[in-house]
Amino acid sequence: AWPLAQQGDLGAKAWLAELIWREFFMQVLAQHPHIAQGKSFKPDYDLIKWEKGAAAKQLFAAWCEGRTGYPLVDAAMRQLNYSGYMHNRLRMVAASFLCKHLGVDWRWGEAYFAGKLNDFDLAANNGGWQWVAGSGCDAQPYFRLFNPVLQSQKYDPDGKFIHRYVPELAKLEAPNIHAPWLTDPIELAAAGLVLGSGASAHYPLPIVDHAQAREKTRQRYAAALKPSKLSGPAQPKPRR
Repeated sequence: AWPLAQQGDLGAKAWLAELIWREFFMQVLAQHPHIAQGKSFKPDYDLIKWEKGAAAKQLFAAWCEGRTGYPLVDAAMRQLNYSGYMHNRLRMVAASFLCKHLGVDWRWGEAYFAGKLNDFDLAANNGGWQWVAGSGCDAQPYFRLFNPVLQSQKYDPDGKFIHRYVPELAKLEAPNIHAPWLTDPIELAAAGLVLGSGASAHYPLPIVDHAQAREKTRQRYAAALKPSKLSGPAQPKPRR
């Protein structure tokens, strides 16, 4: 099935897999054009009550500008704003954070990515966002949230990517760079780093707590979806 991979070319395998995802999402769009009109592939998911009003706009702005207080998410968004590019892993983490940590409608994020990505593709962008939100075809389970700290530790263990795009944290080394707010105050002072929202602060504290966001997301989806839609495999341990 993977002749190139059998020759040791893992890069070719990954490339082929992405091409398959692209063709898959194109097929979904062709057969279900309503998803390009602001509708969920799974209609029940349009009943979800997302955050609204000024508070939602503030959360969205913080996400767009890369000032959520979660270094990996902020680095990803700043890379996108600067270059028009974001790695696929980071797209999943950043999108999941918007929908399931901040409770902001995935359509806002879809539109933002559409305006920023230099490799924008309507079908892939919509498919990716609906996959993360749980509303799409063969989507991520509604209860799964990517843990941005664990993702950072796993995929940027030395903090090199964060150092590049979040220079405020340049003097903070791993493992502290993955969750600055958990760093000993003495180490923060040694790095000349002040966390918070005041004029003297260099980097924000997290705008949302991961554990609280996970529970609020579960409640948000449970309130909108039918019991049968919430059934499925046992919930995984809250590592991701």
